[in-house]
Amino acid sequence: MEIDPSNDAAFSIAYTKLLLSICSEIDVVAKLVCKSINPNSTASNIDGYRSEITGRYPNFHTVECLIPRYGLQIEPWANWSGVTNPQWWTDHNKVKHQRNLHSALANQKNVKEGLCGLFSLLLYYHHSELYSADLEPLPGLLDYDKMPGNLSVNPGAVLPDIPR
Repeated sequence: MEIDPSNDAAFSIAYTKLLLSICSEIDVVAKLVCKSINPNSTASNIDGYRSEITGRYPNFHTVECLIPRYGLQIEPWANWSGVTNPQWWTDHNKVKHQRNLHSALANQKNVKEGLCGLFSLLLYYHHSELYSADLEPLPGLLDYDKMPGNLSVNPGAVLPDIPR
Protein backbone atom coordinates (compact mmCIF):
# COMPACT_ATOMS: atom_id res chain seq x y z
CA MET A 1 0.00 0.00 0.00
CA GLU A 2 1.34 3.41 -0.97
CA ILE A 3 2.61 5.62 1.84
CA ASP A 4 0.10 8.42 1.97
CA PRO A 5 -1.84 10.21 4.71
CA SER A 6 -5.06 8.89 3.17
CA ASN A 7 -3.81 5.39 4.04
CA ASP A 8 -2.83 6.21 7.65
CA ALA A 9 -5.62 4.08 9.12
CA ALA A 10 -4.90 1.05 6.90
CA PHE A 11 -3.97 -1.92 9.07
CA SER A 12 -2.80 -5.43 8.35
CA ILE A 13 -0.82 -8.33 9.71
CA ALA A 14 2.17 -6.98 7.78
CA TYR A 15 1.88 -3.66 9.63
CA THR A 16 1.53 -5.61 12.88
CA LYS A 17 4.82 -7.39 12.24
CA LEU A 18 6.52 -4.13 11.28
CA LEU A 19 5.21 -2.19 14.28
CA LEU A 20 6.20 -4.88 16.76
CA SER A 21 9.66 -5.28 15.20
CA ILE A 22 10.33 -1.54 15.00
CA CYS A 23 9.26 -0.93 18.58
CA SER A 24 11.28 -3.89 19.81
CA GLU A 25 14.33 -2.36 18.14
CA ILE A 26 13.48 1.02 19.69
CA ASP A 27 13.62 -0.68 23.08
CA VAL A 28 17.10 -2.04 22.30
CA VAL A 29 18.49 1.20 20.83
CA ALA A 30 16.96 3.42 23.53
CA LYS A 31 18.77 1.33 26.16
CA LEU A 32 22.01 1.80 24.23
CA VAL A 33 21.46 5.56 24.03
CA CYS A 34 20.80 5.64 27.78
CA LYS A 35 23.98 3.63 28.43
CA SER A 36 25.94 6.03 26.23
CA ILE A 37 24.61 8.90 28.37
CA ASN A 38 25.14 7.09 31.65
CA PRO A 39 27.05 3.80 31.71
CA ASN A 40 25.24 2.93 34.96
CA SER A 41 21.79 3.53 33.49
CA THR A 42 19.05 1.22 34.70
CA ALA A 43 16.41 2.56 32.30
CA SER A 44 14.37 -0.39 31.13
CA ASN A 45 11.14 1.03 29.76
CA ILE A 46 9.89 3.97 27.73
CA ASP A 47 9.41 6.20 30.78
CA GLY A 48 12.98 5.55 31.92
CA TYR A 49 14.31 6.18 28.42
CA ARG A 50 12.34 9.44 28.20
CA SER A 51 13.75 10.62 31.51
CA GLU A 52 17.37 9.86 30.67
CA ILE A 53 17.34 10.89 27.02
CA THR A 54 15.52 14.18 27.56
CA GLY A 55 17.60 14.82 30.68
CA ARG A 56 20.72 14.81 28.51
CA TYR A 57 19.14 16.02 25.26
CA PRO A 58 16.29 18.37 26.27
CA ASN A 59 15.51 19.21 22.63
CA PHE A 60 15.41 15.60 21.44
CA HIS A 61 11.65 15.97 20.97
CA THR A 62 12.26 18.52 18.18
CA VAL A 63 13.90 16.05 15.79
CA GLU A 64 12.01 16.03 12.50
CA CYS A 65 12.38 13.15 10.08
CA LEU A 66 11.66 13.50 6.42
CA ILE A 67 10.35 10.97 3.97
CA PRO A 68 11.28 13.01 0.88
CA ARG A 69 9.82 10.60 -1.67
CA TYR A 70 6.37 11.23 -0.18
CA GLY A 71 6.82 14.81 0.99
CA LEU A 72 6.31 13.83 4.64
CA GLN A 73 7.79 15.39 7.75
CA ILE A 74 7.35 13.56 11.06
CA GLU A 75 8.27 14.55 14.62
CA PRO A 76 8.10 11.12 16.25
CA TRP A 77 9.13 12.20 19.75
CA ALA A 78 7.20 15.50 19.94
CA ASN A 79 5.27 14.26 23.01
CA TRP A 80 8.54 14.08 24.91
CA SER A 81 8.40 17.87 25.22
CA GLY A 82 6.19 16.99 28.19
CA VAL A 83 5.72 13.86 30.24
CA THR A 84 3.74 11.71 27.82
CA ASN A 85 4.93 9.15 25.34
CA PRO A 86 4.16 9.19 21.62
CA GLN A 87 0.74 7.89 20.65
CA TRP A 88 2.36 5.38 18.28
CA TRP A 89 4.21 3.87 21.28
CA THR A 90 1.02 3.64 23.33
CA ASP A 91 -0.77 2.07 20.37
CA HIS A 92 2.12 -0.37 19.92
CA ASN A 93 1.68 -1.54 23.50
CA LYS A 94 -2.03 -2.06 22.94
CA VAL A 95 -1.28 -4.14 19.85
CA LYS A 96 1.44 -6.05 21.67
CA HIS A 97 -0.65 -6.91 24.74
CA GLN A 98 -4.24 -6.97 23.42
CA ARG A 99 -4.02 -7.57 19.70
CA ASN A 100 -7.46 -9.13 19.67
CA LEU A 101 -8.93 -5.77 20.73
CA HIS A 102 -6.54 -3.35 19.06
CA SER A 103 -5.40 -4.87 15.75
CA ALA A 104 -6.48 -1.74 13.86
CA LEU A 105 -3.78 0.23 15.68
CA ALA A 106 -1.14 -1.69 13.73
CA ASN A 107 -1.61 0.80 10.94
CA GLN A 108 0.45 2.72 8.43
CA LYS A 109 0.57 5.91 10.51
CA ASN A 110 1.96 4.15 13.59
CA VAL A 111 4.48 2.22 11.52
CA LYS A 112 5.71 5.42 9.81
CA GLU A 113 6.01 7.30 13.08
CA GLY A 114 7.65 4.38 14.88
CA LEU A 115 10.17 3.99 12.08
CA CYS A 116 11.01 7.68 12.33
CA GLY A 117 11.36 7.25 16.10
CA LEU A 118 13.85 4.45 15.57
CA PHE A 119 15.74 6.48 12.96
CA SER A 120 16.02 9.40 15.40
CA LEU A 121 17.40 7.20 18.16
CA LEU A 122 19.90 5.66 15.76
CA LEU A 123 21.12 9.13 14.71
CA TYR A 124 21.74 10.04 18.35
CA TYR A 125 23.43 6.74 19.10
CA HIS A 126 25.68 7.07 16.03
CA HIS A 127 26.15 10.84 16.16
CA SER A 128 29.95 10.55 15.99
CA GLU A 129 29.73 8.65 12.72
CA LEU A 130 27.09 11.07 11.46
CA TYR A 131 29.23 14.11 12.20
CA SER A 132 32.33 12.56 10.66
CA ALA A 133 30.38 11.51 7.52
CA ASP A 134 31.11 7.84 8.25
CA LEU A 135 27.49 6.79 8.75
CA GLU A 136 26.86 3.75 6.56
CA PRO A 137 24.83 2.31 5.05
CA LEU A 138 23.04 5.47 4.02
CA PRO A 139 19.28 5.42 4.50
CA GLY A 140 17.22 5.06 1.36
CA LEU A 141 13.81 6.13 2.70
CA LEU A 142 14.35 8.49 5.63
CA ASP A 143 16.32 11.69 6.06
CA TYR A 144 16.83 14.10 8.92
CA ASP A 145 15.44 17.61 8.57
CA LYS A 146 18.66 19.38 9.53
CA MET A 147 20.71 17.60 6.87
CA PRO A 148 18.91 17.63 3.54
CA GLY A 149 20.53 15.65 0.81
CA ASN A 150 22.91 12.78 1.16
CA LEU A 151 24.03 12.09 4.71
CA SER A 152 27.61 11.48 3.67
CA VAL A 153 28.08 14.81 1.86
CA ASN A 154 26.37 17.18 4.26
CA PRO A 155 29.04 18.39 6.66
CA GLY A 156 26.53 20.73 8.32
CA ALA A 157 24.26 18.12 9.92
CA VAL A 158 23.43 19.04 13.50
CA LEU A 159 21.36 17.14 16.07
CA PRO A 160 19.65 19.15 18.81
CA ASP A 161 21.85 19.31 21.94
CA ILE A 162 24.87 17.64 20.27
CA PRO A 163 27.38 20.22 19.06
CA ARG A 164 29.57 19.39 16.12
